[in-house]
Amino acid sequence: MMLQKCLLAMAGLMMASTAAARDIEQLRAEFSVILNGDPTRGVNTLTIDRNRDQYHVHFSLRHWLLDVDQKASFGWQDCTARPDTFNYKAKALGVTREERLVFDQSTDMVLYQDKDGDKLLSAQGGVFDPVSFFFEARCDLMAGKQAFDYRVIRDGEIKATPFKVVGTEALRTGIGTLDTLIVERDRGDSKRKTRFWVAPELDYLLVQISHEENRQLAVTATLSKMAYRLAKVSSSAH
Repeated sequence: MMLQKCLLAMAGLMMASTAAARDIEQLRAEFSVILNGDPTRGVNTLTIDRNRDQYHVHFSLRHWLLDVDQKASFGWQDCTARPDTFNYKAKALGVTREERLVFDQSTDMVLYQDKDGDKLLSAQGGVFDPVSFFFEARCDLMAGKQAFDYRVIRDGEIKATPFKVVGTEALRTGIGTLDTLIVERDRGDSKRKTRFWVAPELDYLLVQISHEENRQLAVTATLSKMAYRLAKVSSSAH
């Protein structure tokens, strides 16, 4: 299950805006995946579509090891995400797992659904699905922050998810070599490691993600193709 948990984070860090960058109007991207040092065959796609202040994100992974399909919808304004729904489905080795989140902004409650039934969670203080919080994190990166933390619902629980910038790297991708920031999830003393490579020259889009679960499981997904369109600048913008 660690592979799909790692890959679902691709949908984040792919849009948002500050004064330094405009919103993404539309995005289509493909990623190549290396598992334990070997390339995997399959199609790994990410799409982002904007309808006014609403965003819809869809990530799909298809190969011999597993199938993953996830969708997230949320409102977006002034670098603030307002999660609406999140749907996740994965099939690995014949076992299917499904999760769903429904956010009610009027009551600050979240409905979590999986095979075991329904659960209500309090959203007071701000909570995110596994995609939308990355969009606010991208704003923090553009603002120059070196560390940030969000409360994210994972496996039916609200968990603190801290990150920190740990360096830079000239990274080879399918669209060329890009100067990147390396962002690492702060797991304390854990040997597990999750890293993201973000390209400032591409409006702070995510171009690579890696996860090391243990000595037997390591996965890296790298951008191979991408096309995106920026939102038009308002006539009142300065």
